[in-house]
Amino acid sequence: MSGRYGGRVLDLACGTGRLPIHLTRAGFRVTGVDSSEALLREASRKCLRLRLAVQWVHRDIRRFDLGARFPLVIFPSNAISSLMEIRDLEACLACVKRHLGPKGKFIIDAENPHLDLLSRPPDQRFPHKRYPAPNGNGLVEVTATNDYDSSRQINHLRLYHQMPDEGGEFVEELKVRVYFPQELNALLKYNGFLIETKYGDYNEGAFDSASQQHIVVSSVPG
Repeated sequence: MSGRYGGRVLDLACGTGRLPIHLTRAGFRVTGVDSSEALLREASRKCLRLRLAVQWVHRDIRRFDLGARFPLVIFPSNAISSLMEIRDLEACLACVKRHLGPKGKFIIDAENPHLDLLSRPPDQRFPHKRYPAPNGNGLVEVTATNDYDSSRQINHLRLYHQMPDEGGEFVEELKVRVYFPQELNALLKYNGFLIETKYGDYNEGAFDSASQQHIVVSSVPG
């Protein structure tokens, strides 16, 4: 999806650099912005190890000015959910507008909320995901509980990471802001963006109510 929009990419809330590193390997010139110095240090270590050149910038995604414009700005991996209040998202969108080049595209990759998941009993664990153990031995099994505050659209998640080989369990607590599709449409429109298309998955399938992803491609008219 990124390949059609140009060679320079600005990645918002880039974390430890998984996507910027992938894009750099594919030939893009990437700038990654994140508010966490610790995550950016880890991203930088990865790049040194892989001998890749990525520009890492320590900034709040609600308040940044890089003095550059990009043909593509991306907000991937449901990172939008870290912006708890409307004013936070609007501040971020104002920064995006200043950094989009002529005919530039802004892609938001968000989760498509499903009420049956948000309304699960808060005292019951459910399978969440699995990932390779840091030591390379087996998989970490993650289960989760969630307690959704519908008045603020904030989901309180507790993730239980069960390490393999009796390595114990550690608990991670997260707050996730839920953005519904029509809400996001309106926020983009009233902050000066034109929605060009939407996808429901990374293969550019049509977006509908059953989609897991809500991928929005937008631009700034004029």
